[in-house]
Order: sequence, then C-alpha cells, then structure tokens
Amino acid sequence: MCCLYIKPTKNIQNILSVLSFLLVVNVILLFSVNGNAQTLMSGVNLDPGTIVSENMLQVTGSTTFTLSNGIKVHYKFADKNKNDVQFKAISYGGFSLIKDCDFATAQVLSKVMPFFGLGDYSKTDLPKILAGKTANTSIHISNLTESISGSSITKDVETLLQMIHLHFVKPRFDADAYQVLMKHIDNDIIKRSHTINEKINDSITTTLYGNNNPKQRLFNHDFVKEVSYDKLKAVYKERFNNAADFEFFIVGDIQKSVLRTLLEQYIASIPTNDVKEMWQDNSEPWLQDTIDKDIPLKIEVAKSSVRIGYKKAMAYSLKNELIAKALGDILRLRFTENLREEVGGTYGLSIQASMLKRPLEQVSLQIAFDCNPDNVQQFISMASQEIKKITNGIIAQTDLDKTKANFLKERKLQENYNSYDMSLLINYFREGYNMNAPKNFKDLVNAITAKDLQSFAKALIKDSKSYEIVFSEGVDDR
Repeated sequence: MCCLYIKPTKNIQNILSVLSFLLVVNVILLFSVNGNAQTLMSGVNLDPGTIVSENMLQVTGSTTFTLSNGIKVHYKFADKNKNDVQFKAISYGGFSLIKDCDFATAQVLSKVMPFFGLGDYSKTDLPKILAGKTANTSIHISNLTESISGSSITKDVETLLQMIHLHFVKPRFDADAYQVLMKHIDNDIIKRSHTINEKINDSITTTLYGNNNPKQRLFNHDFVKEVSYDKLKAVYKERFNNAADFEFFIVGDIQKSVLRTLLEQYIASIPTNDVKEMWQDNSEPWLQDTIDKDIPLKIEVAKSSVRIGYKKAMAYSLKNELIAKALGDILRLRFTENLREEVGGTYGLSIQASMLKRPLEQVSLQIAFDCNPDNVQQFISMASQEIKKITNGIIAQTDLDKTKANFLKERKLQENYNSYDMSLLINYFREGYNMNAPKNFKDLVNAITAKDLQSFAKALIKDSKSYEIVFSEGVDDR
C-alpha cells in the first residue's frame, strides 16, 4: 500500500505512452489458433529443479514454495475471476541503484523491451509461435523496485511461466528494431514540444528541481541522446540478473498440484546467485522550501492553470495513510461545491493527498485546477480557506461520513476480484500486515474523526515545504 518513490516526471510519462501506442499488442499476447507452446523454449536447455519446502499460511490462505535455486513463490488459489491467473515478481533496487549516466536508458527500458520480442523470436514472429495461447508479460522499473508482471487463462499457465523463464534467462535485444523505435521517439518529441500540457509539465519540473537535475529530467532530444542500445542491454541484465532476489507471487484459478510441476520445470530451473540488493535513498529535494511563481505561457484557450503543493516529513502508518486519503477526498468535495457551483468558471480540478512510506516517510497534498484568468487569485484564496477550515476543525460530519462510507464500499468491491488476493499476499509478505484483519482497515476507517483530520492537516501545513505555480496567458520565452 505504501511505497514512496520519485516517479518519472509527467512529461516523461506522457512521452513514453507513445511507445505503448506503437507497440500494437502492448506486450499483451492474445492469440486464437492452436500451436506448440514448447517451441517458445527453443534454444533453452532446461535443467528442472525441485521444491524443497512447502509452507501453508492460514491467515492468508496461501502456500509458500521454496525452490532449489532459492526462489520463493507465494501462491493462492482464487477463482473470483474464473479462468484467470495473475503473476508478479518484485525485487528492490530500481532506479535508486542506477548510475546517473544510465538513468535515461533505464527510464525507457520497460517501454522499449517489448519491441524486441522474447527468446529466439522477434516481435513479429512471437505471435506466430504463441498462436492459440492467451498469456501476457511485462517488465517495469520504478524508483525503488524492478518487477515482472503477467497473466494468463488457466490452461496457458505453462506458457506464462515459460515467458517468465525467458525474461530472466533469454531476453531478446534487436538492434534494427531499436533504430526504428528511436526515430519514432525523435519525431514525437518535436510534436509534443508544442503542446501546452508538456510545456506546463516541463516548467513544473524545472521550477521544483532545476534545469540539470540528474533524476528529474525533461524528455527532450538531450535526454534521448543519452539512451543507447548497449546501455539498454547492460541495464536490463543488471536489474534482472538474479531471480532469487525477486519475490514471486501467483494468484488465481490454478490448482496447486498442477502448479507444483510447472514451478519445478520453469522457475526452479532459472540459474540464480546469492546476491541480494536493497534500494537506496536517492530522493531529490526541491530548489527551495517555499516556491511562488507566475509563469507566462502562450495558451490558445483563455484560461490559467494553477498548481499548489505541500509536503512534510511524517511518520508512516496505515492510520495516517487513510487519514491522508480522507483529507484529499474531503477537500475535493468542498472545492467541487465551492469552486464549481458557487463561483463557477473552473475547467478542471484534481486533488490528491497521500502518505508515503519509502524512501522517506512523508505526507503530500497536491491541488491542480484550470480557471478563467480573472478568477485565479479568488480561487487560490478559496483553496487556502478550505484548508484553513479543516485545520481549525470546521469539518462537515456529512462529508466525513460520506468519505468513510466510500472507503468501505470500495474495499468491498475490490474483494470480489483475484487482484485483491494478489494485493493481500504482496502486502503481507513485503509490507508486513494482513489486509483482511479489521484492525488494519475497517476499524481504522470507522475510527477516523474530525479531530484526526484537523490534527493531521495542522501537522501537514505547519512548517511544510510548498509551491504555488500559476500559468497564465503571456509571452512564452522558451
């Protein structure tokens, strides 16, 4: 529930999305005719391992398999979604262990790798080999972790685990596909550099972190020049070189007896070593503790965009995480009523409060809205007043009751899906708590009071670091 990490800046996230568009199947392999799954493993010499221990855990209803190569697999049967099996492998490290000179390459790695195919097969040939199978896998690197995710229908779990095996043992790199892809990226950078949202995101990044921060980059031609084919191979092999440093999770509609054999064949056969990694704190501070800036931009529509943010060091707890979320939801209710209904003239509103756990325990509040240029200062003042009301204990009980009811309703709906059981296992084994225990959710939600919100908001605002950035019609000098 709770990893804090410095996400890639929004402009980088947006530009990377074009790669998903260019990747026709977006790493998801859905096929319709019969084929021989074993051909996927051509050129791979499998040396099956064994399951050396099998421990059942009643509190989660799961079984942990320890394999002969040191990998641990946490498994739970779940058929809330029939004919659905989900996979996840997670390891600590991520961007936090990447050298600055390789950071740009690492940022694009997870979007580029699907263009190369897998094992002996290119992206074009892979669908032919996997005809008749429904399985998908993807890799991901975040600030603190690297992971492999996947899913399949029940009959194709073997194919899913074969693909996982190949991600560790025989990833594919394609120099020709890389060259074509980089040309597409260069063209897209030119197009996106003229969009107002990209200009806003770039400006926020440079305002908070400066022009040359190695971890908070603008996705531009200079960024792309630092990406190289050789670096892609090196970074991938560095981050995914030891499967025993990953924790494996399998949840879904597959019987334990069937899974055991497949684990020994495809997962226990992955070569491993004894090297274990841990994330490092590479969090980046803002340039100043308080930032107040007006930025002129050439905007076609007559509007201004406002971004307000607060952050403060605060001890993490499940209780604080829920209170932070409640604070954001209640502020959204109040802003929506006041800014849209009473005053009018807003074009968009986003509010998020979150409690973060690592690498730093910290709470943050972010507010974003667009409005008529004539109303900017009025709306900023109203936003400040709504926050001040909560710090003064002026909180409508109806707003609090509605927010708490929504929390409980959302959780009830989540429990109807296999994905909930995946979260249950990940939070139990990696975060150390049981999502099903009332004391870790239901009791905490019911116990939230107006006084809790007041105290939390006071602690957040007092001596916090903050920014207020207003983008208005003007001459864009960039």
